[in-house]
Amino acid sequence: MMKEASVLPLAGFKIVEVNDAKVPLCLRLATSLAAKIAADLGADVLKIEPPGGDPIRHAPPLLPQGESALFQFLNTSKRSLTLDLASESSRRTLADLVDKADVVLFEEPASIAAMLRSTKATPVEIAAFPIEMDAAQRPVSELAIQALGGLMHMVGEPARKPLKLGGHQASYPAGLTAFTGLMSALAARDAGRPAPSVRVSLAEVMQWVNWKAASGAAASGTSPGREGKNSEFQVLPCRDGHVAVVYTVTQWPATRALVGDPRLDDPKFSTRAGRRQNIAELYAALAPWFADKTREEIQKTAQAKGVPFGPIFSPAELLQTEQYVARGFLADMRHATEGTLRLPQLPVQWNGRSFSPKPAPALAPPSSKEEAPTSPPPRKTSTPPHVNGEASQLPLAGIRVLDFGLLTAGANTSAMLADLGADVIKIESGAYLDPFRVVGKTDNDEGWWNRSPQFRFTNRNKRGLALNLKDPEGQRVIRELAARCDVVVENFRRGVLDRAGLGYKELSAINPRLVFAAISSQGDTGPERMNVSFGSTLDATSGIASLTGYEGEEPRISGMDVNYPDQIVSLFATGIVIAAVTEARRTQKGAFLDFSQREVASFTLGEEILAASADPNHRLRPRGNGEAGVVQQDSYRCADGKWLAVTLDSTDPTMEAFCAGKTRDAAVAALLAKGIAAAPCLDGNDLLRDTALQGVTLVRDENGGLVKGLPYRLDGKGLAIERPAPDLGQHTDEVLRELLGYDTARLKQLNDSGVTSTTPTIGEV
Repeated sequence: MMKEASVLPLAGFKIVEVNDAKVPLCLRLATSLAAKIAADLGADVLKIEPPGGDPIRHAPPLLPQGESALFQFLNTSKRSLTLDLASESSRRTLADLVDKADVVLFEEPASIAAMLRSTKATPVEIAAFPIEMDAAQRPVSELAIQALGGLMHMVGEPARKPLKLGGHQASYPAGLTAFTGLMSALAARDAGRPAPSVRVSLAEVMQWVNWKAASGAAASGTSPGREGKNSEFQVLPCRDGHVAVVYTVTQWPATRALVGDPRLDDPKFSTRAGRRQNIAELYAALAPWFADKTREEIQKTAQAKGVPFGPIFSPAELLQTEQYVARGFLADMRHATEGTLRLPQLPVQWNGRSFSPKPAPALAPPSSKEEAPTSPPPRKTSTPPHVNGEASQLPLAGIRVLDFGLLTAGANTSAMLADLGADVIKIESGAYLDPFRVVGKTDNDEGWWNRSPQFRFTNRNKRGLALNLKDPEGQRVIRELAARCDVVVENFRRGVLDRAGLGYKELSAINPRLVFAAISSQGDTGPERMNVSFGSTLDATSGIASLTGYEGEEPRISGMDVNYPDQIVSLFATGIVIAAVTEARRTQKGAFLDFSQREVASFTLGEEILAASADPNHRLRPRGNGEAGVVQQDSYRCADGKWLAVTLDSTDPTMEAFCAGKTRDAAVAALLAKGIAAAPCLDGNDLLRDTALQGVTLVRDENGGLVKGLPYRLDGKGLAIERPAPDLGQHTDEVLRELLGYDTARLKQLNDSGVTSTTPTIGEV
C-alpha cells in the first residue's frame, strides 16, 4: 500500500491545552492524552504549563536520568509555554492565544475554566463527575472513578476485595473519549457548522465502558460481578509465566480436544452451564496441560486449533513481541538526556503509515509571549457531500456509513458515528447475524433475534439491511452502496471481505474517497494477523493483565462480562474515522485505517513500555489497588457488606476498622467531609438507579429499551435516540429504494432468491 504524503491529517488545526497544577492527576492525564493524540496526528498543540512546569514532569515511573516516563509519553509532538495564570497579563496572553485556536482543552475545576469557555475556540473540558452531581471540588482519584463506574465490582474474587485494572484505565479511556469529542467538534467546524462544546466526565466514561453491568442488571435484575475462580475465563500458570484460558461456547470442543484429558469428555462439561457448575473440576483437568509448556508453545498450539488462549506479557516483554516488531507499533524517539527511548505510536495505521511521535517539549522559562508556530495555513471548510436543503446541526450529518461491525468493537464504533448524525446502514444476513442477537437471546419465541438487550445497546440510531454476502447479487448490491457511502466499518476476521470481493482494494476502486476502517484483534498485517482473540485474550497479550491482580498473586483478566479491550477500541477508532472523513471531505481521497485492538490496549500502558525500554531493570509496578506516588489506596468492606474505595495522601492504619464500623454510604459521606477521595464500588443495579446517567450514558429508546448513550456531552446534552436498534433487515427495502432506486419487482426478486431476508436461515444460527 502506498505511503501518504508528508502532510499529517490534522495539520492546520490549532489546539491549546491548559494544565492547572491544582487539578487532580486523573483529570490532567486525560487532558494530556487527548492533546497528545491530536499532536501526533499533526495538529499544532500548545501546552500551557504553570510556573515550575506540569507536575507530571516529576511523576513516576521515572527514567534513569530522572525524567518522567509518564510526561514523555503524554506530551509527544507538542509545544510548550509557561504562564503564571495568577497574573492578569498572563491571562490576557492566554485569552489571545485561545481566541486564535480551533479548540481549547482544559479541566472543569481549573481556576480559569469560565474564561476558557467564553473564548472563540471550541471548549473541550474534562471533568470527574456528571454535571448533575455538582461536585467540581469533590476529591477524586483513579481508584474512585473505577469504583464509581462499576468496573472494580467486576474484577477479582467475589468474596474478596474488588480490584482496579492496572494502569490508568479510568484516565486514558477518558482521554480517548476527549479526542473523539474534539474531532466531533472539529468536523462540525470544518463542514461550516457551529462547533458544539464538549464535556467529558471520567465517571460517565467508566460507566459507559462497563455497560454490560447495567445491561445485565436491566435484563435479569441481577448485576454481573466478580467471578474469579468461578469463571470459565481464568489464568493458569505455565512453565515461564501465566496464560489466560479463554474460549467461546463454540470453541469448547476444540479446547477439549487440544488439552486431551479424558476427564473433559464427561457429559457434565458439554454445556456452558455444566462447566460453570463444575468449574473446580474443570480447571483441575485443564491445569496440568499448561503447567509443563511455555507461553509460546501454548499460544501456537492453541491458535492452530482456533482457540484464543492468551499469554500474559509484561510491558517490557512487549518491546520484543513479534507482532509489534513486525508492525512497527513501537517507535524509537531520541531524548536529549535519556538517549533513545522506545514507546508506542498511535494504534492505527493510516494507508500503511504510522505516526512517529516527536519528543516532549523541554520546560521553557516563564514568558508572556509565544513564539510563532511553524504550522501549515488554516484549513478551509468544506460542504458535506450528502446534505440537501437545510443541513442538520449534528457534526456528521450528511455522512453515510456502510456498517459491517459486529459485537462491540465494530458495531459500537459505527453506533457512535450514528449518534453524531451519520446515516449508518448495518449489514447482516439471515445466515450470519450479529452474534449479539444470539448471545443476548432472551427467549425462543418468534422474532427472538430482534429482542437481544446486548444488540440493542450497540446498534441504536442505525438502519438495518440484510444481504447474503456469499451471493453474487448480494455482493453487487454492496458495491453499489459503497459508491454512495463515505465510510465502511468492519471487524470481521481478516480476509473475509477480501474473499467476497468487498475489501478495501475493490471498494476504493469504485469510490476513491471511501474511508475504510478495519478493526481487528491484531491488525491487518504481521505474523499474528489471523490469530483468533477475545477481549480477555487481549487483556493478557496487551500487558494490562500483568499489572492487574491481588498483590503478590497471579495476574488477572477483566473477564467475559467486561472484555475491556473490546470497549476502549471504539472510543479511539471513532475519533480517527472522523479525522479521516474530515480529511477526505477536503481532498476527496479516502483512507484505509488499520486498527489493532491489542495495540489500543497496550497504548494505555505507554509510560510503562517507555520506562522498560530505557531501563532493563525497570520494576513492574506491584499488583493490587495501590498506585505509584499514592501513599495509601485500597478498597475496604463496610458494615453492610458493601465495598468502598479510598485514596489517602498519608498513612492511616485505622481505615479498615473505620469502614467496617459504618455502612458504605455513611463511610463515603464521612470521608468526603474530611476531603478524602472516597467512592462506593457500584454494581450494575446501582448504575441503573443513578439518575445522573439517565439521558446520557444510559438512554431509553422509543420502545423503552435501555441503550448506550455517547460517553461525552455536546453543548451540555446527551444524544437523541432517533431510532431504536433495527430488526433484522428492517430497512432493506427502504434503503435500496432510496439509495439505489430499486423498484418493487427488483426487491421481490432479491427476496425470493434469498439475497435479502428478515428471518434467520434455518439451521444456520
